Amino acid sequence: MSTVVAFLEKLAGVFSSVSGVGFWVFLAGFTLILLVGTALFIKLLITLVKLIPNMTVGQFLKFIVIMGVVLVVVGLFIP
Repeated sequence: MSTVVAFLEKLAGVFSSVSGVGFWVFLAGFTLILLVGTALFIKLLITLVKLIPNMTVGQFLKFIVIMGVVLVVVGLFIP
């Protein structure tokens, strides 16, 4: 938890020292791209969940292994 607080403090320090319209336009564009990416990820996840009842046992096991690998990789990057 202290890592997240330290990151947010550094981020607030960066934002307070930046001025100009270009930075805010960049921030708005980055936020928009992040929202679209999140929406596409959620749509993909919902599609995969809908496919689970139609999977064979082998396909289901591959799906579970891939999800496990993805969660391990995400867990490595998120403290």
